[in-house]
Amino acid sequence: MTRVAKHRDATSRAGLNRARARWRRAAWTVLAAAVLWWILAGLDALLEPLALLAVLLAGAASLVLPTGRPLAVRFRAIPGLIGYFLRASFLGGIDIARRALDPKLPIAPDFIEYRADLPHGPPLTLFMAVLSLLPGTLSVRLEGRLLTVHVLDRHSQPEMALRELEKRIHAAFEDPRRQSEETQ
Repeated sequence: MTRVAKHRDATSRAGLNRARARWRRAAWTVLAAAVLWWILAGLDALLEPLALLAVLLAGAASLVLPTGRPLAVRFRAIPGLIGYFLRASFLGGIDIARRALDPKLPIAPDFIEYRADLPHGPPLTLFMAVLSLLPGTLSVRLEGRLLTVHVLDRHSQPEMALRELEKRIHAAFEDPRRQSEETQ
């Protein structure tokens, strides 16, 4: 009798904690959406009825939509990733400026396919986003892990740069596939 009551009490507390976490997430979503709207459009635009409705709907969506599985981030790898991004952005910008100023305009745009080994979710999304921010490359399509990339010069061996970026992002996240392999 006491064991059943304790189990019900524990189950009820777990459900209450989950509900609190969802409402907390919804409140943070409303706050973040309002701040973003205020930054992008100004305070007057935020106080418009449609803007307020959009902000509240963002919070409601976070109550209804399922949460993703969080991935552990290796914070020690983040400075290396940021440094790589800054260096690649700077060098890529110089390379594009050099090509644009050259009278021969030495570019050979093309689409290449690249198979990423990153897990789906934040690592693969970050890979595609950073890739698109780097000068001379743009992620176009993702099918499974096969990524189509638009490159400015197909002769510049963009696969090497993609592998290096993937390695840096791989180092920044715990791979859940490897964790499950280690537990087996």
